[in-house]
Amino acid sequence: MKLVQNQSTMSLTVEQIAAIKAFINKRGFNTIEVEMEALDHMASKVETLLEEKPDMNFDLAITKAHADLGIFGFATFEDAILEGIKVGSRRKFKQELISYLTTPKALVLLGLIILGFSIQQTFFENLTAITIMGGFFFYGLLLSSIPIYNYWTTFKEWGKKSLVIQNSIVGFYITFFLFARGLGDITRIEFTDGSRAFPFLFTLTFVLITLSALISVSIMKWSINSFTEKWLKYA
Repeated sequence: MKLVQNQSTMSLTVEQIAAIKAFINKRGFNTIEVEMEALDHMASKVETLLEEKPDMNFDLAITKAHADLGIFGFATFEDAILEGIKVGSRRKFKQELISYLTTPKALVLLGLIILGFSIQQTFFENLTAITIMGGFFFYGLLLSSIPIYNYWTTFKEWGKKSLVIQNSIVGFYITFFLFARGLGDITRIEFTDGSRAFPFLFTLTFVLITLSALISVSIMKWSINSFTEKWLKYA
C-alpha cells in the first residue's frame, strides 16, 4: 500500500489522506491555500494521535483532530489562514516593489521609463486620442494574459482555485482600469488644451501598469511555489 511521507515519524496511507481530504472538503473549502493548510494541520495532528494510540480508530482520530481546533472548528482556522495569506501577499508586494528601486531590478524600471517615453515620442505625435486609448487598452489586455495564463495553468493542475492568484488578477485589473481612466482624461486634455504634461504622465502610467503586471506575476509564482510543495506531498 502506497504511503505519503510527512514531517512526523510515521506515514499515512493514500487512502487515509483521501479520507482527511474528504472530511475537509465537506466544510466547503474551495481554495488550494485553505485546503492545503488545513490538510497539513489535520494530517500532522492525526499522525500524532495514532502514534500515541496506535489502536485508535482512524475516523475517531480525525474527529479528535478536528475537535482540537475549538468549538468553531475550521471556521476560526480558516480565518487565520486567510489573514496569513493576506499578510504574506502584502509583504511580498512590498518586497517586489522595493526590489525595483534597490536591487539590479532597478535597471528594469529604468528600461521601462525609457521605453514608455520613447513610445510616446515616436508613435503618438500624429495619432488621435481614440487611437492612443485603443492601443493602451490593447497593451493592458496583453499584460493581463500573463497572470490569466498562470491562473488557468495552476487551476488545471491543482483542481482548485487559488485565492492569491485570483486576488493578483483582480488587483492588476483594478490598477489598470484606474490608470486607464486617468490616461483617458489626460489624453482628452492633450488633444483639447495641448497639455505639455502628457509625455510625462503617459510614461508614468505605462511604467506603473507594466510594473503592476510584473509584480502580480511574481506574487503568483511565490504562491505557486509555496503551495505546490504541499500539494505534491499529498497528491
